[in-house]
Amino acid sequence: MPSLRSSLALLTASVATFVSAQCLNTVAAYNPNVRTMTSNNTWFVVPVPKDTALAAAKEAYPLANLRLLDIQSQSDPDFFPNGFPEGMHPVLVTSGYTDDTRLTALQIDGALLVGTVFVPYVARGNSDAPLSASIVQYLAGPNGPLPNGLVPTVASPLLFGGAPVRLGQFAPKAAAYMTDASGTNSARVAWAILPNPISGPGVYPEALDFSFKTADSSRIGARTIKKLISTPILLPSGLCQRNTYYFNNATALPVLRNGQVTMGPAADGVGVVTGKFMQASPDKSGIYKDVDGFSACAQNVGNNPEDCDTAARTVDPASLD
Repeated sequence: MPSLRSSLALLTASVATFVSAQCLNTVAAYNPNVRTMTSNNTWFVVPVPKDTALAAAKEAYPLANLRLLDIQSQSDPDFFPNGFPEGMHPVLVTSGYTDDTRLTALQIDGALLVGTVFVPYVARGNSDAPLSASIVQYLAGPNGPLPNGLVPTVASPLLFGGAPVRLGQFAPKAAAYMTDASGTNSARVAWAILPNPISGPGVYPEALDFSFKTADSSRIGARTIKKLISTPILLPSGLCQRNTYYFNNATALPVLRNGQVTMGPAADGVGVVTGKFMQASPDKSGIYKDVDGFSACAQNVGNNPEDCDTAARTVDPASLD
């Protein structure tokens, strides 16, 4: 009997656990006319060569005349307090599990998995207003890309301010990430070009792979990550959206992370074999090691599209708490 108990304990410890705990949407009542939701997300700040970050942003917005803002020249002393690697620009990558999405009387029936890549701190023309360039965004329902992910993908002009959204394939399929016996967390995001959940293989180019653990400290700090997260998103229309995340709720439970992010061919552009971020990694396989991140269950408010300079000036300072 002792050996049986030991075997069962070992088996239990070796099986990955799935993290799907979700906070409640407490901001919808205060924002009835805009899209709100809860987001159990993990964000990582990946240092990418400046020319690669700018090339990806320009490909996503060919007519916007974008340029990178100098991270080191920002006046906030808590923004990258330890500096940032020379010649590099931050790229914000995300994987998460959202729920309770509301827009007036409209609601998404059930949870959605999300994966995103942004180049934050870009500017247009002569303006110095910091904006985020959306490189790719992926969505799927807990049971795969179809049908749950299809409706919000098609309805992105209404739900996400018009930002392009692709169907995604996620692992795990119904949780923010999974945790193995060693305490390592992981998640995967792929582009569901040709989903085939019934009869066999489909076409799913790799976008993002995450492998990470809890960290005691961060070189970039939680405030920096929060500031990057809530930088207004540049939309294809030329307007911007304040897509603000709040972490001051008791259920946010923020945790610092450190780990490895792999950016595959579908992390930018339309490639299925290789991509800009993939080729820019140290070994050209897309692997970026020892990157800092942040996990939390945030309250998200997606405001209506507005003038970009106005959006940049009116980011809610409470989102940095």
